[in-house]
Amino acid sequence: MDTVGELVKKLRFYDKLNDTEQAAILKGSIIKKYSKNQILHDQSSECLGMILVLSGTVSVTMLSENGREINLYKIGAGDVDVLAASCVIHELTFETSIVAQQDCEVLVIPASIISKIEKENIYLHSYILEVVADKFSEVMWTMQQILFKRIDQRIAIFLLDEYTNNHKSLTIKITQEELAKDINSSREVIARILKRMSEEGLIELSRGKIFIKNFDNIKKLAITD
Repeated sequence: MDTVGELVKKLRFYDKLNDTEQAAILKGSIIKKYSKNQILHDQSSECLGMILVLSGTVSVTMLSENGREINLYKIGAGDVDVLAASCVIHELTFETSIVAQQDCEVLVIPASIISKIEKENIYLHSYILEVVADKFSEVMWTMQQILFKRIDQRIAIFLLDEYTNNHKSLTIKITQEELAKDINSSREVIARILKRMSEEGLIELSRGKIFIKNFDNIKKLAITD
């Protein structure tokens, strides 16, 4: 794996920093390892900072007033996120939790460093706003799925995304509980819909796995209005 210095220098805004700012980020950035289901950041933790996922996947969630956890989006290797620096980014007015979906490694640029530099460097400030806008688009897509798509459609969309992300493997390794969390539903509802989809010959179910049996019909289901 690349060193911290090599990783930091690949960040798109790095060349726009002056020598002092570059030195501060190089000195302060660290690589952290997290185990599956470990919390990287939540409302009760100290501000973490900007993160670059190096391996694994982390999910960004929000807790509703009635206690329901909503999965906003996921970030994987190569993705940057700034919601863990929400305490220093005044444009962010809501609290989120960031949780490791798998064992993962992330590069962390501490909030104290990001906070100081982004106040003085327009390029970093603009980059942060760009990342926020991009993640907001993903949040809006999630809300659209919840509000306007049936559960079976959301499952089909999820399976197709995983198929693409896993080198076109028709076998998706996921439990029903994990699937329910990913698409913001309940395990009971997911179990019922998966059983029906299995009876219709769209998928085959086994412990911790879903096999896409009829790819064409899953694709049709995903794009049904």
